[in-house]
Amino acid sequence: APDDPPPSTNMDIYVRLKRGSTTLFLSCNTHDKVGVLLKEVSKLMGKDEELIKIQKQAEKKEPAPGEEEQEDDEVKYLDLDPDRSVKSYSVPNASILYFIYKKGEDEWEEVNITSGEDLEKKT
Repeated sequence: APDDPPPSTNMDIYVRLKRGSTTLFLSCNTHDKVGVLLKEVSKLMGKDEELIKIQKQAEKKEPAPGEEEQEDDEVKYLDLDPDRSVKSYSVPNASILYFIYKKGEDEWEEVNITSGEDLEKKT
């Protein structure tokens, strides 16, 4: 397609996909579809692709000049469409994405990360 960016903008990157205390390190190319990552997660976690969603943290909106930054602003997550390219979501190298599982008919988990630090304290 004529609107494709020149090949030089395609880069190999790696991303971390987190769920609970699990972190997957996956490499992909920026022109890969998000579905490529989904396949990898599915394979590594032994779960059907239909039961997994990949998400990224939504960009925080910059407060307007003179406005207070909101501290208690809850973090929002965006679903990544498996048919869109990694680049279309401007996912930089070494970024952190999240994956969640389907719970019921139309129900999905919340992103829930248990940080590694907690684990270290217990030992």
